Amino acid sequence: MRILIYRTPAFFLASLLALAVASFGISCNTSHNPSDDADKQEALLAATNKPFVPAYSLFTSKESKNTFIFIDSSWSHIAIAPVPHAAFNREFILRKGYLYQVNPQTDYLIQYRVDFDGLQALDSIKLANDNIEQYHWKNDSDTLLLCNVIHAERESARFYEIDTRTFSLVREGELPIPSAVNDFNILSVGLLQYSDNKLWTAYAYSKMLGSSSYTTVDSMYYRTIDFASLRLLSEQKDTRSAYPGGINTIQSYSGTAENGDSYFMSGPGIAAGNTVHLPTAIFRRKRGHDEVDRNYMINVFEQIGNHAYGFWYLGNQHALVRSEQADKFSDFSNHHLLHQFDYFLTDLSSGKVEKLPLPLDKGTRKENIIHQSNYLYIAIDDADNRHSIWRYDLSSKKAIRFLSPEFPIDYLLRLDRIQ
Repeated sequence: MRILIYRTPAFFLASLLALAVASFGISCNTSHNPSDDADKQEALLAATNKPFVPAYSLFTSKESKNTFIFIDSSWSHIAIAPVPHAAFNREFILRKGYLYQVNPQTDYLIQYRVDFDGLQALDSIKLANDNIEQYHWKNDSDTLLLCNVIHAERESARFYEIDTRTFSLVREGELPIPSAVNDFNILSVGLLQYSDNKLWTAYAYSKMLGSSSYTTVDSMYYRTIDFASLRLLSEQKDTRSAYPGGINTIQSYSGTAENGDSYFMSGPGIAAGNTVHLPTAIFRRKRGHDEVDRNYMINVFEQIGNHAYGFWYLGNQHALVRSEQADKFSDFSNHHLLHQFDYFLTDLSSGKVEKLPLPLDKGTRKENIIHQSNYLYIAIDDADNRHSIWRYDLSSKKAIRFLSPEFPIDYLLRLDRIQ
């Protein structure tokens, strides 16, 4: 639900443009011998203005002004690049060297190529609205499936199939999702997945209680839809939690295991569904099944005593979960400002969770995790005003502060793999 998201307005001043060609540096630890004393592991590397192929991207904000920091494959050098236009924000899709985002001023989905010195616009496709609730790469191919919500008195969901090789619209249509449940007239599509010629969706409904107060219906809804015809095949209601998934251009909420089983997390906490009496929990849909497994549920809230937002599947039946600390914020108004977020490694087989040895993070929702080989790279804004990428070793269970750009930053909003 878009009204519940903390946003950073995106515009870029001319003074920051000069920084793209000026000198800069990074504080970086490339040691393969992690230490508990992270600060002593860091070493200052030389800056460079020489072009390189960007391998990773940091999307940062300083005083509500956004910018990109591109990083090379060795994590040794960075380049600073401006955002393409004043309305550019963190809600984008990044894959195989290309970035996709809807311009909210025009409702066009823009395809950009990521270059050393910024984003180069290549083509565009007109959408019916300025948002993307869900995206999914069909069979991990170059076919992009999108879903957005058409805002109206009774909201509805629209589906798009796009060939990103030619950047052409293959088709579009309305998804068979009911527009309202009684007086809950705000529709949120929290998951969109494709398999076996079917689309599977999870969705919820919310309503405003006042100018800044809202709530979500205390049920989750799932539908299976024929991919070719967009015809409804089956539906399911689940009352174990509320607000399944979330807008995945902002943060991940689901993943598919090696055996094809799909996992997702609900978000009934104050920053998502705001149905706080229900638990944040992890659910499973087995491969080949249309219905969610009613015999499987990991009650995250029961184990950590807090609601959580963000779920990243890591492989081998493990996932990472990012949780709040309810005793640190007063209400949603200061939720994003406080250093309160922990990271928990979750065993999806046993249901056990393990807190990672990382500093408390701030920012309500972030797409800030890269899993590479045996390491997790996590972008964190800590209480010492350090804005760093931390590296966690899944084998040794040790974490080090790995890379800290020497650049003015308030928030590390995203960390992405480009290639």
